[in-house]
Amino acid sequence: MVKHRNLVSFIITTLLYALLFGGYFYLIRTYIIADQAAQDSAIQLCLSEFVPEVVPETQEVEEESVVEEEPEPEPEPEPEPIVKEEPVVEKVIPEPVKPKVLPVPEVKKPKPKKKEIKKKKKVKKKKIRTRTAQSSRVGVKRRGSGHASASEKNRFLATVRQRINRNKSYPRIAKRRGMQGSVKVHFTILPNGHVGNILVSGPKVFHSSARKAVKKAFPISTKNVPFSLPKTVNLTLRYQLR
Repeated sequence: MVKHRNLVSFIITTLLYALLFGGYFYLIRTYIIADQAAQDSAIQLCLSEFVPEVVPETQEVEEESVVEEEPEPEPEPEPEPIVKEEPVVEKVIPEPVKPKVLPVPEVKKPKPKKKEIKKKKKVKKKKIRTRTAQSSRVGVKRRGSGHASASEKNRFLATVRQRINRNKSYPRIAKRRGMQGSVKVHFTILPNGHVGNILVSGPKVFHSSARKAVKKAFPISTKNVPFSLPKTVNLTLRYQLR
């Protein structure tokens, strides 16, 4: 009950205040409008007292200027045209040019060279000898590689892997995205210690880095190689963020 009374009294007081403020604003507005109307009527009365005088316009009469006609000049006699004599040009007839007869060179038949054939035969014999010597050396290497143990081969491949890992660089895009992975590398060690036939498989982000690392790791010395060359090698390179 107390809460209901308080609510009713609050509503009545707010209505009274609203009526008071509304009446106040209405009186001020009517006063301002009446004052502005009185000022407008006073300004109209003041302006009606001052009427400007009408001044009659005076028309000025322009004096006509008399133009004296000048006498037309007599036409001068036209000069007689001067006729120039054209010079007579003599036509020069060119003399006919006789065609020059060039002498036909005599073609000499080449004589068969017997000496060159003999030299070529000797060169072929030398090439055959060098090829046989190279094949015998390769055969010696292959025979020697059979005696190499599996541990020696694993050591050699481990050194090759270390050289590649030293030259390996982590791609910037993979670092930004936090990418990790492994790449399989297939390449051939040539008899001169260089590398060829590089193939890469795996995530494409690491392809260029792996290929560059393999190229930079070679050439290597082929003195203590535990197997015959050329040799194909398969390695797995891992890319991990630390």
